Amino acid sequence: MKSTNSFDFHERRKKRFLLTGAFGAGGLFYFGVWLPLTGIGIPCVFREITGLYCPGCGMTRLVISLLELDPVQAFRYNMLAFFLAPMYLIYLKLARSGKTRLSGVLAAGMVAMTVAFGVLRNLPHFAWLAPAAT
Repeated sequence: MKSTNSFDFHERRKKRFLLTGAFGAGGLFYFGVWLPLTGIGIPCVFREITGLYCPGCGMTRLVISLLELDPVQAFRYNMLAFFLAPMYLIYLKLARSGKTRLSGVLAAGMVAMTVAFGVLRNLPHFAWLAPAAT
């Protein structure tokens, strides 16, 4: 006989898996079908208003480059993502294991990196940080 807690856990896990799959399928459709067919993407509101690159500028092109199996070009569009992604996974592991102080320090470091990246990529000496095509 199954306990209700075990049943609830498996149902929540199943729902989470299905939701993740739906978002993944939607993302693949958007990046793999919609954008190539229509060319209509999501504009960066920050760039439209200020004319400056935000820390996330280039992310759409990064994902498209990764789908085209071109990690070098993806890195050129937004290199911050390649540093933040593994750091975020470490953060999740630390937070789930109850190491809140260490995970908080890592989160603060990620925020500082994001702000610094956003500022530096708009300075002339660091123009190589701006999203660029090869």
